[in-house]
Amino acid sequence: MAALQTILSRCSSIAINRRKVVGVQITRNEIPRTSLTPTTQPWRFTLEFPPVFKWWEVRQLVEALDAMDRYSPELITFNGTCLQWMWRYQGVMSQAQINNILVDSYVGNQLTLNVLPSFMDQIRVLFYPNDLIQIGNYPYPVTVVDTVLRGTSNVTFTVNRPNIIGNMGVNNGIKVGPACQFNMFCPNMPTYRIKPGGYTTVNGQVISNGYLEFDDVFELYEWTGGAA
Repeated sequence: MAALQTILSRCSSIAINRRKVVGVQITRNEIPRTSLTPTTQPWRFTLEFPPVFKWWEVRQLVEALDAMDRYSPELITFNGTCLQWMWRYQGVMSQAQINNILVDSYVGNQLTLNVLPSFMDQIRVLFYPNDLIQIGNYPYPVTVVDTVLRGTSNVTFTVNRPNIIGNMGVNNGIKVGPACQFNMFCPNMPTYRIKPGGYTTVNGQVISNGYLEFDDVFELYEWTGGAA
């Protein structure tokens, strides 16, 4: 069973953190000074799992969570029926047009794409801010910072974090929106408790039942160890 994908699909709320690491120092005369620590800017999701699931419904889930523990990563997507609205692609390209695009270069946080639709108006919008892009099969999605127009040639635009895959991304295709994958693990992996209550019927037999609760939220952290 895809344990973290199941938690994501059934969670009651998602908090997203992909901010830079910034240090702030206040001088004696109260002048603030900031310093930026270069990082891969990993994605972090905080998921709340509602205590409404019956024990017999989630026994496979808790076994899968215990097996992966706090260190095993898993690929997850927002492509399910209840999640795909979150990263819906906002531009005007069809899936066939997106499938033809190749990465020309990715330097710093500047991404250049080519093999774009040639018959499209120059003012048509390829990407809007917050559109999600994944390069090839490297599960390290980035978001588009500004509106990207078709223009007359290749397009270069700013994404939210610098290149962490090096030259491996050049000449790869892209995925957008809900098709993008995240490689996540759960370093805090909460423990669970079972609260007896109610009954259920299994194979025609009435048995006692209970409800599952976790003692903490699920802190999913992007696994970037194999990025470069």
